[in-house]
Amino acid sequence: MTRSRWAAAVAAGCALLLAGCSSTPTSGVAALGVGPGEVTIQAGDDEIPALREIAEDYTADTGVEVRFIEREINAQAISNFISQSPTGQAPDIIVSPHDNLGQLAANGVVAPVELGDRGEDFTENARDAVVYNGVSYGVPYAVESVALVRNDELTTEDPGTFDELRAEGHRLMADSGITYPFTVSQSPDAGDPYHLYPLQTSFGAEVFERGEDGEYSSTLAMGGEGGHEFARYLAELGESGDLQTSMTPDIAKESFISGESAFHIAGPWDLVDIEAADMNVTVLPVPPAGNEEARPFAGVQAFFVNANAANPIAAQDFATNYLTRPESQTAMYESTGRPPASEVAIDNINDDPLRSAYAEIATTALPMPAIPAMGAVWSFWGTTENGIVDGNGEPVELWDRMISNIEGQIQ
Repeated sequence: MTRSRWAAAVAAGCALLLAGCSSTPTSGVAALGVGPGEVTIQAGDDEIPALREIAEDYTADTGVEVRFIEREINAQAISNFISQSPTGQAPDIIVSPHDNLGQLAANGVVAPVELGDRGEDFTENARDAVVYNGVSYGVPYAVESVALVRNDELTTEDPGTFDELRAEGHRLMADSGITYPFTVSQSPDAGDPYHLYPLQTSFGAEVFERGEDGEYSSTLAMGGEGGHEFARYLAELGESGDLQTSMTPDIAKESFISGESAFHIAGPWDLVDIEAADMNVTVLPVPPAGNEEARPFAGVQAFFVNANAANPIAAQDFATNYLTRPESQTAMYESTGRPPASEVAIDNINDDPLRSAYAEIATTALPMPAIPAMGAVWSFWGTTENGIVDGNGEPVELWDRMISNIEGQIQ
């Protein structure tokens, strides 16, 4: 058995052993009689303040010190973790968006993490997001998705459909002189399927098929009539000028903040600037353009344990018995401002109506696929949407060509 397989097996065994101990604060390494050591955690600067608080309790209970490596997660950081884990140079725990899980699990560098009874504290999509090939690998702490932000000083309408939203936007353009019926992030070069996904799902055109357990397969689900209807709707948005591929994220946000639009499709990351502008806004679900519920992507921030951790038992103990606590989850929200993944933490943020609304909306969002096949999707998807919006071809033909191209890459 190789060192990495042995470490993974040890960590998996520890997870199963520790999962049932999460009701007592001194469970885990202290209960197992393991001597003091050190756990290293790689996280961003907004996450570390809360983690330091959690670590103080952990060290007091177990004697194990927690050391932090401040580094934001990006493609290079994930690549480094994958290459360094087998050599023992990677941190014991990392914070990462869940859509990196497929890559991490396929390379054997993350260990299973069983949430036990504490798993019921998390939203269903947060739990689903950290499962890969039927195995649970992480502890979620935040779930982010796009929603509809409404400028209440311009309108108090709560549109039931996206066409009703467009109609209200055009009324305000005529009556109040605003510039856009709505704003949404796009990219002139790459498109932005992420922000448009709730409209796409309302036509029943999810990106990949999902099984009864919620896990994605590598079979595309956005072809066929649902995809065709969405393609035609994109063409209509482009022909009317309601959707513009030139509207970059900065243009979309600044246009909304300056009062040029009453409706803005965006994630909670835009709230800091919206609040700084002292705007009176309400966060609502994106209304459907088709006949089904508009379900955006959910991006889940989670903690993952290194399969080759230098201190695997302590790392599993910290993850399963401390990071899962409701007070820890609430502390992570207070430190980062990200909508919580914990149902208990969501209930604790009622004094923050905007992020509370985002958290509630995210409970019905669809986890971003973490499967390797997702890497074949983005480029074709975004450029095809741009081509349809800009009128560069017949929408259904462009969409079907995209499906064929993606399937060719997956195979």
